Amino acid sequence: MAILAAILYPPGTEIDGLLGEVARKVADAGGRVGGVAQRRGADGKGLALTDLGNGAVRPISQNLGPLSTSCKLDTSAMAEIAGDLERQIDAGLDLVILSRFGIREVEGGGFRSLFGRAMLAGTPLLTAVRFEYAPAWTTFHGCLGIDLPPYETQILTWAKAVVLKAPQPAGV
Repeated sequence: MAILAAILYPPGTEIDGLLGEVARKVADAGGRVGGVAQRRGADGKGLALTDLGNGAVRPISQNLGPLSTSCKLDTSAMAEIAGDLERQIDAGLDLVILSRFGIREVEGGGFRSLFGRAMLAGTPLLTAVRFEYAPAWTTFHGCLGIDLPPYETQILTWAKAVVLKAPQPAGV
């Protein structure tokens, strides 16, 4: 049973709501869940991450002004969040959810080190991967992961099997 799973999804899929719902249902079933889901910032323009363990929302975008062409990602906020997530993984989680394996992770940054940290700790990890990054995702996990469709029932079947050690139907 693979403890590393990615929801493969096309653009336009409401993936963060799905991740949040999976986190809630696994926690309601008794699982210790940590991680983050992405959302729009308070201003409706920037990005923020919601801590799936305690509900705290932290902005991850910087306001660099209307003429800026630089990356607006706040790397210092990302580093702080990564540190918090490392501590959660080290303290023991039944499931860690990282909102994306996206362009930053493909390039070696973002939360890429957290994927490795969870794998080394033996902590089941769920993420989301847009179709365009699926080849890089497969290269990263080297056949140690499983790909899931963006359907809550199938995701929960996997999560219950790895987190709650429930039996899983063949082929999932």
